[in-house]
Amino acid sequence: MEKFTVKIKPLTPIWTGGAERSSTTLRETGIIGSLRWWYEALIRGLGGDACDPTDENLRCKLNYDKFYKAIKNGTPIQEALNAQICQACQLFGCTGWARKFRLEIESSNITSVKEARIGTREKRGDRYLKRSILGLMSNDLITLRFIPSRDISKQEWSLLNIIFGIIANHGALGARTSQGNGVIKIFENGLPYNNEELWVSDLKKSKNSGELPNLNNFFFYKFYIKFSEDLLSLIKKEVFWTHASDHSNFRNDWKSWEESWNCYHFLPIAFHVRDTIRHLEKDRNKRHDIFGIGGQNAKGSKVFVSHGYKIDDNDDKGVEVRVWGYDLEEDIKNRIKNEVSNKLKENLFLPEENTLEKCISTELTEEKEGNELLEGLNDI
Repeated sequence: MEKFTVKIKPLTPIWTGGAERSSTTLRETGIIGSLRWWYEALIRGLGGDACDPTDENLRCKLNYDKFYKAIKNGTPIQEALNAQICQACQLFGCTGWARKFRLEIESSNITSVKEARIGTREKRGDRYLKRSILGLMSNDLITLRFIPSRDISKQEWSLLNIIFGIIANHGALGARTSQGNGVIKIFENGLPYNNEELWVSDLKKSKNSGELPNLNNFFFYKFYIKFSEDLLSLIKKEVFWTHASDHSNFRNDWKSWEESWNCYHFLPIAFHVRDTIRHLEKDRNKRHDIFGIGGQNAKGSKVFVSHGYKIDDNDDKGVEVRVWGYDLEEDIKNRIKNEVSNKLKENLFLPEENTLEKCISTELTEEKEGNELLEGLNDI
């Protein structure tokens, strides 16, 4: 059976779920779920149809008896599928229709990062909360092996190639991507029809997708943060902000910070980035709509941020940070750019530290809109 591989390396920890924090298993379901999320957003951006698989009333279901009858009466298979299920379900599966591929993950050196914690700046109710930096890293390449179980069309391979390009260059893979996880670099892409022109003439026409992620409505920012000293030195000086001064039961673990930078070349500052931009919207309901909310009425974030990660092996004084999202007003997007560029450095360090001596600059180095990516698909 033919197999096709994509070889990646994580630049920030990958999270794919699981109750055991010490687990070193990358779960195929977590990777597949993330790929599907991006695949759906791309299809909607191209004007195609992608259901909401999380909604019982909206997700696709294939009536196989009806499907078989249509084929028996001479209806082409693709036309019979289009009549019942969306393009995303045709590749990733739904009730009555199995996924077209199996995914295997291979790596000889996956480790769980040492858990680091950051406290909330303000009390939530009567106490401060702690937010954990978790995930899996590897200094070796991780192989994602796609094994087709049904015929995968040229169009479907092309769409998969495109989302891998978007993830590697602009977004992230896996879960907890709003908390810093999942930035990757692709070292080898062995999928068919890579870098070929996308053929979209037979995409099923879109239904009303409402607020579902649509690549047309995405934005992607990259920032470069330059420090005045090498980062290991700053970590050892314990100058980064981790918790409120009256959060008495908080215990720092600077060894986790040292390991993150020394072993894996990422700086765990995604929570600092979110703190910088979370209160841009003063209206509480709108803020929860943009940045998400936990608890009984949990809602996912529309804004995602990364930890800082090294982009130059010879640069020990700088990191890149990504901020991206979808379905935001232009005013909010502009304020995000300005706040990260101008105020992030104020949130990185303890109040008694001289910020300007520690962080020289935070510069917006790349800005892309989703519709730009769709216009230049062959350049992704």
